[in-house]
Amino acid sequence: MNKKGMDMAIQIFVVLFVLLAVAMLVLRLVSEQTQSQIKVINEEAKKAEMSKIKAECDQACVNCDSPQAQVGFCLKLIQSSLFEAKGAMDFDGDGFANAYVEEQVGQYTGGLYGLCEDQIYCSQISPCKCGNRTLDMRNCFNVICDYWEKQGADIPMLMQKFFPAPTCDMSDEELQRHWIVNYQQLMSCGSA
Repeated sequence: MNKKGMDMAIQIFVVLFVLLAVAMLVLRLVSEQTQSQIKVINEEAKKAEMSKIKAECDQACVNCDSPQAQVGFCLKLIQSSLFEAKGAMDFDGDGFANAYVEEQVGQYTGGLYGLCEDQIYCSQISPCKCGNRTLDMRNCFNVICDYWEKQGADIPMLMQKFFPAPTCDMSDEELQRHWIVNYQQLMSCGSA
């Protein structure tokens, strides 16, 4: 190959290399922009889903006149259209409802405790103003205990059925901040 042909091949190689570098840069910029847009869309979808869940919980609160209706509200698990299982919501954004969450739900729980994404009750997300009482998780146990005691129910069995042990992945330290551990005494309905 002559010198002129060799120079032309080198020039073509350099041009192709520069084009490849520019193409990679453009792809990277587009990818970053797309990822940030996806994140915004996911956050908006989560907000919309939480609004829908809160509306359903608020609807369950509407007829809270009777003790039975109050117990029904207190036992109601949230229902997200994003997950088939009742009580499940992905707060940490990993696409699964299997994590212990605390900071992500602080706006709903008042930062008092953490919970598992796969077992969330309406009273934790949207407390019910019922007459002179607000049915949050703490007050719900008082309502449930009173109602079940009057019914002569097997309270320990029902507590285990409706409030099973947490199943999400968490450390021992997180377990100590989980709502079910913090409310253990309330769940015993005074028979500690």
